[in-house]
Amino acid sequence: MIIQGYNNIAAVYGKSQKPASERQNMPTAMANLADRVSISDAARALSESQRTVTQTRTPVQEEVLRAASSDRASAEKIAYQMTAAPSQICYSSIYDMGPDGKLNKLASSGRMIDQNFRDRFGQEASIVDAQIKAMYDSEKAKGTDPVQIIGMMFDHINSQSSDYLEATGWGWSDGVRVIG
Repeated sequence: MIIQGYNNIAAVYGKSQKPASERQNMPTAMANLADRVSISDAARALSESQRTVTQTRTPVQEEVLRAASSDRASAEKIAYQMTAAPSQICYSSIYDMGPDGKLNKLASSGRMIDQNFRDRFGQEASIVDAQIKAMYDSEKAKGTDPVQIIGMMFDHINSQSSDYLEATGWGWSDGVRVIG
């Protein structure tokens, strides 16, 4: 009934639902098309390198890059501040304390965490923070555009473990993974 309703609406606009036999052949046709498409070695290498990313850039990250590209001074400030601010666990509320008196609920997902999680996060965060700082220093010394540096830092952070991303809220919104 829904398809029939769709066909009635589509007929008004000059479109109709394809018959089932044509829809079943579409995956085969797409596979044949994929066999004929080729990419350059450079594109293949880029694609392979990006497979290590845990998540893609979020719409907010893309917006930051667009905004930073319009003002070099702001871009430099954003890049520097990304190195100056240490990675932290984002907790949901001061009211979500465990029996040990510590906050234990992640703001991003609502997951309850323990001291082992905090310890693992601390170890990973110190490594990530040092890598981000080294990346910034190296690229700034080379004269790389600050917008590109921000993009590199976003991509590096996006490649971290799911626990790191969840703990920092990087790519999460209201307990739902935004991109991933």
